[in-house]
Amino acid sequence: MKDEINSQPVKHVIEHIKKQISERQILPGERLPSERKLSELLKVSRSHVREALQKLELYGIVKTYPQSGTVVSEFSKDQLDTMITDALKISRYDFSSLVYVRVLLEIEVCKLCAINRTEEDLKNIENTLVELEEKFDTDLRVEKDFAFHQAIAQGGHNPVISSLLLIITPDILKYYQKYKVCAVPQKTVHAEHREMLQKIKDRDKEGMKELVLRHLANLIDFAKMSAKGDIPEFEYGHI
Repeated sequence: MKDEINSQPVKHVIEHIKKQISERQILPGERLPSERKLSELLKVSRSHVREALQKLELYGIVKTYPQSGTVVSEFSKDQLDTMITDALKISRYDFSSLVYVRVLLEIEVCKLCAINRTEEDLKNIENTLVELEEKFDTDLRVEKDFAFHQAIAQGGHNPVISSLLLIITPDILKYYQKYKVCAVPQKTVHAEHREMLQKIKDRDKEGMKELVLRHLANLIDFAKMSAKGDIPEFEYGHI
């Protein structure tokens, strides 16, 4: 109940920004008001504004530039409207179910990327991985990790799977920060990411399932422990 109450100011901020975009008061490429102005206008705390903007950024709806503010991404109004609606709806799903679906999709998308990736995709994946490694010990780690996995999803060239991951992954990643789910040694994480990249470079889809399960093992274990009631076949051995 407490989490639901606390989420209302964040939802209020997102709804306000959605309305501004829908009514074309803010166009793609234009800057949003500052956190302070949004806080004063909507009568919510700056921390709630910041959380709303972070969620919108994880979905790719906005982009924050240091010392320049937050800018609406270059999507059409209809695309942005749909993405924000998805961002608001996703809270009704429980965490363990989200993780289960993410694992299914990650396994498939890594295989597809190994088969379908282009040289441009490889360059994009490698660039996002370098950025993640550089920002691993900063507050940007979660954002950069999301960008890396999304780059792989895009390299699979299946827009449906890519969109599904875009919808469900940000809410999962919030748990990384809140509960420190991903307390895995830095060397291990880097090695697994590099192993993914190498398999994709070599067009080697074999072993991707084992690699993804190993890479997400901590998250899977946490999801099993947090599951409320019995979840049929919350087992990844049969995937």
